[in-house]
Amino acid sequence: MTPLLSVRNLSVSFATPRGVARAVDDVSFDLLPGETLALVGESGCGKTVTALSLLKLIPEPPGRTDPRSRVEYAGTNVLALGGEALRQVRGGQIAMVFQEPTTSLNPVLTVGSQIAETVRAHRETDRAGARERAVGMMRLAGIPEPEERYGSYPHQLSGGLKQRIMIAIALSCEPRILIADEPTTALDVTIQAQIIELLSDLRKRLGLAVLLISHDLGLVAGIADRVAVMYAGRIVEEATTADLFARPRHPYTEGLLQAAPRVDRPQAALAAIPGSVPSATAWPSGCRFHPRCPHAWDRCIREEPGLLQAGATRSSRCWLVVEPERRRPATTAVTGTA
Repeated sequence: MTPLLSVRNLSVSFATPRGVARAVDDVSFDLLPGETLALVGESGCGKTVTALSLLKLIPEPPGRTDPRSRVEYAGTNVLALGGEALRQVRGGQIAMVFQEPTTSLNPVLTVGSQIAETVRAHRETDRAGARERAVGMMRLAGIPEPEERYGSYPHQLSGGLKQRIMIAIALSCEPRILIADEPTTALDVTIQAQIIELLSDLRKRLGLAVLLISHDLGLVAGIADRVAVMYAGRIVEEATTADLFARPRHPYTEGLLQAAPRVDRPQAALAAIPGSVPSATAWPSGCRFHPRCPHAWDRCIREEPGLLQAGATRSSRCWLVVEPERRRPATTAVTGTA
């Protein structure tokens, strides 16, 4: 199947007082029509920078996108676009739901007018038509009494309703791709479940392809078709959701799954990955995970592996793929779902 979005060699760095921080380093992946791809990992691993970079939302300076990076959509490199051409793709063909709706919505404009503004920016319609479309999108997003809510200001809505407004804005121009960056952040678990159910339903009804950014493995297990795991600015493992949760091939993925609470296997204490993500201004030599890895040996310190084929539909950036005998028996793979 031809990818709807193809990202190749995406690299983004930032100038800092401590030197150049390589936040995203040579990341490549494909997003297929109608699928949900989850990008997961710890805070600081480069997930959000990757998502923002796809639509050229990283300010330059201090950010810098490597000129060799490519984000191919419909045969066009989005990173090479500017002006009106970029605006038509951004929001019209590829839309984004940001982490925090409270800071994303304009506090002095009604929520309905913010949806209508997006419609008028990408569609030839008058104010009445834009309002009608906005009310319809509010209804589609599950907002009760949308005609009345149209005139509400953000501070008058709950966190869950504000996130539904963000989803309505993102989908108002019928994009083909939705980037959802931690869409359930700061919401209670009941509202989180409602937002994820809404996104899943809208994906099926509208035929969307979804790039989901998350650190919540339970959420990912229930909604994603494929998973790409990021660590230290790189993708370290990619697989179908079922394969990844049943048999992780990278030690970092194993650590993430072991650290996730599970209702089917209660634990006295959750496992933890020792140490922390290294600074983006000084990635370790060799494999970037080796200082925290229970299986590391001298080759891991000297030489960084590429993404190695670990099966027909999966890859792993780990030398254990080609030297499985090096795996220490004290650490076992996690089975089941998180």
